[in-house]
Amino acid sequence: MTALNPILTVGDQIAEVIQLHEKVSKADAHKKAAEMLRTVGIPDERLTEYPHQFSGGMKQRVVIAIALACNPHLLIADEPTTALDVTIQAQVLDLMAGLQKKFGTAMLMITHDLGVVTEICDRVAIMYAGQIVESGDLESIYERTSHPYTKGLFGSLPSLSEKIHRLNPIQGLMPDPSNLPSGCSFHPRCPNAMEACRTRVPVNTEMEPGHFVRCLLYEQDANSGEGEK
Repeated sequence: MTALNPILTVGDQIAEVIQLHEKVSKADAHKKAAEMLRTVGIPDERLTEYPHQFSGGMKQRVVIAIALACNPHLLIADEPTTALDVTIQAQVLDLMAGLQKKFGTAMLMITHDLGVVTEICDRVAIMYAGQIVESGDLESIYERTSHPYTKGLFGSLPSLSEKIHRLNPIQGLMPDPSNLPSGCSFHPRCPNAMEACRTRVPVNTEMEPGHFVRCLLYEQDANSGEGEK
């Protein structure tokens, strides 16, 4: 809603990016802008319309067209479906996945929606207090969840397959980023916290090839020969 300039047509905004990066004429930039609109499912006759004439989902398509207009190697999508209803979310995600394959673009998805992650991502990194605490491929994270914070995230989600009386949310609040706890940043909220967690900063422990966890519980296993740092 705020990424587009309200006083410029969507065509001008897409063309501006193309002109700046590809050093082409204004006419050629507008021609490619029309192609990009068609690529994201918007008729090119709407090139001369303004952002207020588009719905939220259509505006998101315009922003995606801008992002992909110059064939980037990497697309960074920061909460791309926030404030969109579920039906439009699905359409935008399908569009992004299709365009990613068409253009051969790598994508870094930043989201709080774990359902979106399963639809889009190949590898997953879970962050807490500005640090990656668990990373691996999709199957490792979802089927062999290890870090207490990751387990807490999944425990906070309702399930259609299991009947439970109450969800199990993570206790406590996020710490102040400018004044993080000593040792492991998650220890004040962690149900498995040990005394060592208050002072020792955990390092990455490899649970299996490509699956890493930053937690003292698994460092102990690694030190005793049951895992590998």
